[in-house]
Amino acid sequence: MNRTMIDFGIDLGTTNSAIAVAGGSDAAVVRNNHHRECTPSAVYVSRTGKVYVGDMAKDRVAADPENACSEFKLQMGVQGSGKTFEAAQRTMSPEELSGEVLKSLRGDAQKAFAEAIGSAVITVPAAFELDQNDATRRAAELAGLGFAPLIQEPTAAAWAYSAGEAPQRAFWLVYDLGGGTFDAAVIKVDDGEFVVVNHAGDNFLGGKLIDWALVDEVLIPAVRESGLTGLTRDDPRSAGNVAKLKAAAESAKIQLSNTDSVDVVVELKDDQGADLEFACELTRAQVERVARPLYVRSIALCRRALDEKGLGPGDVERVLLVGGATLAPSLRELLADPVEGLGIRLDHSQDPVTVVARGAAIFAGTQRLPAAKDRPVPPGQVALDFEYEPVGPDTEPLVGGQARAERPQEWAGSTIEFVDAAARPAWRSGQIALTAEGAFTTRLRAAEQTTTTFAVEFRDPQGTLVDTDPAEIGYRHGTVGRPPVLSHSVGVGLSDNDVAWLLQKGTELPASRRVVLRTAVDVRRHSDAGLIRVPLVEGERERADLDTLIGGLDIRPDEVRRDVPAGSEIEVSLRIDRSFSPRADAYVPVLDEEFEIEVDLGRTRTTDVALLRHEYDQLDQRHRNLRQEAAELEAPSALQQLDRLAEDGALAEIRRLVSAAEVDPDAAPTCASRMRDAEAVLDDVDDDLELPRTISEARSLLETVRDLVAKAGNDADHLDFRAAEAALTAAVKVGSQTMIRRQIEALQRILRRMLENAGVLDAVVFGQFEREFAQHADRDVQRLLKDGKRYLAGEDAHGLRTVLAELRRRLPEGPAGRTGHGSTVTGGTRW
Repeated sequence: MNRTMIDFGIDLGTTNSAIAVAGGSDAAVVRNNHHRECTPSAVYVSRTGKVYVGDMAKDRVAADPENACSEFKLQMGVQGSGKTFEAAQRTMSPEELSGEVLKSLRGDAQKAFAEAIGSAVITVPAAFELDQNDATRRAAELAGLGFAPLIQEPTAAAWAYSAGEAPQRAFWLVYDLGGGTFDAAVIKVDDGEFVVVNHAGDNFLGGKLIDWALVDEVLIPAVRESGLTGLTRDDPRSAGNVAKLKAAAESAKIQLSNTDSVDVVVELKDDQGADLEFACELTRAQVERVARPLYVRSIALCRRALDEKGLGPGDVERVLLVGGATLAPSLRELLADPVEGLGIRLDHSQDPVTVVARGAAIFAGTQRLPAAKDRPVPPGQVALDFEYEPVGPDTEPLVGGQARAERPQEWAGSTIEFVDAAARPAWRSGQIALTAEGAFTTRLRAAEQTTTTFAVEFRDPQGTLVDTDPAEIGYRHGTVGRPPVLSHSVGVGLSDNDVAWLLQKGTELPASRRVVLRTAVDVRRHSDAGLIRVPLVEGERERADLDTLIGGLDIRPDEVRRDVPAGSEIEVSLRIDRSFSPRADAYVPVLDEEFEIEVDLGRTRTTDVALLRHEYDQLDQRHRNLRQEAAELEAPSALQQLDRLAEDGALAEIRRLVSAAEVDPDAAPTCASRMRDAEAVLDDVDDDLELPRTISEARSLLETVRDLVAKAGNDADHLDFRAAEAALTAAVKVGSQTMIRRQIEALQRILRRMLENAGVLDAVVFGQFEREFAQHADRDVQRLLKDGKRYLAGEDAHGLRTVLAELRRRLPEGPAGRTGHGSTVTGGTRW
């Protein structure tokens, strides 16, 4: 078959994948060799190196975990990650593993349609970051899919749900709970078009977490009670048993969507390697108990996506259910609940397991295969370069194009006609005359809510039919999707750890933006001093170090033709195309030179469990310190945020993930993501405490100055104090941090003046330095402290002031903190 459209769509899933083909107004799923619509995303490599994909590989994951693996989608884009198949001594990256799954699906379609397939639309979670999308493209290339546009899973689902009659105007909410990821997308339908207007998601929230929760909270405790007391998820020796329990949990969970209880029977190995049969009853209530926190988290993301667009339940026509996990009755009940859930009508008219694949195929049916306009034309044939929208809400679409032949020729007298032979009666456009240059335009008549195929009849000036390439074109009438939107903001990390945003989340693609920044350091030619570092980050957090580093530029002294003084302009440009592929450049006017910013789409994997534990300990201690401070300062807003963090079980989950990271390849990146989320919450708490801290500092200083003025103040001191006290009271009442700081400075001036008049200012300042530098490691600092004590005891004012001057030089220049991935650029003017 000579296709002009891509037609094939692939849902590359965490646990299962599927391929579908466009046809008419809908799409059909292509069944695999086992006549099933879904193929498990699992790979097994035999001792001889032969690769198996699908059901056989999935069965081997539990029986032979050293030579089989699944759920590798979440590791896409992570540098250094991969699976070593012990028997064959072969290591495969997540992209190579996903490429094998794609190759298997492609093979199923080629067998079904007896044609070579080199193109397909592939779905990715909307929450995927740029490096994960890039890894998906590489997997497609490895599978022989040279042209593979990406489409976000919620958008693909919307294509499937809008294939029939869609409302003229409405908002939909796509609730997509897959095997490993969750996406909530707000869709706006308006006059035959739909567009994603907002998104919230989590790359580490999916059905597999329910399976692991069943393993951790139900099955492992039951196994221990049965006698296998040493079984733990974080012990590599237990990997085989844990894999079998995980497979059993997944199977039981699916069965419990239709029954109240199931018997779980698993053949395990005891500590001596002997067979041990484990059996227990698993109930739907147990699944619902462990799954509920995950459901609640997904609902919170849905509400956030709606709130950010100012939408409430009454504004949304329906919730589109996507993903196998949405088959659970308890989830549907919770989502429908107006108090605890969303309170919006649920639409599960489409199969949630295959809807993404079918939607991707429907979209693929609207995407032309790449065809070069200068492709060679065989003798006696005419090449037609069409220009038209292959999908739209118009039943009379405008079609134009240009004719080409083997040699340039005069086209006057030639005609083109379009024929819909399937219409009753058959419809003809009538013969359209070409211009002398070979151009033509006309309107077609398309059937509603389906794809119409028009045969092309081309005649030369003598009326003789001539073969054309292509010989037919298609047009699909129906709701059409707008361009894809950016799921995560992209910007430049600055030296103060802020972010200069280039493209914001929700921007339609393709898109480009430029921002003018300034260098923060001097770069001297042919010296070792100075470095211009421009880090590119992706995320939504205002602290650059909490966003994902996706690339950067380093300009070193030996790479510049002249000196670059601090404060020099640097213009950073970013462009992202429709397939989420970025390109970034930096232009330095003082050098009149442009540098390409290397977009290194591959995050570094955190494999050091000891480091994860250390980071968790720091996070936990920070949480404890902030809670104690919030209680002491009586800060209700900060305490509420800390309470929500505890109620969500975030810290407990991070602790479990740290333990699981020893054996679970997905646990480490999930843990790192959860820690970044928790750090962001603690940053917000820190911000909330700024005002209470400042008020507490001001009140403490007020009492100190009050006592000193009462004991030794003159008339001017009393007058200035009363003025500062009244101004401070007013500032606290309105909650103005700037005004409070101003009165703190006024009180400090009064205090300093009184101490100076009393001749004890230097002694007080030295006492503060003693406390600040008590544990300082620098020997010179400790020597200065000893000298200061001696000068103070000997009443040597000149010597003490010399010491104070030296100690002041050793004070840090600014508050300690992170510097935005080592950035050496500062904010400038946005263009």
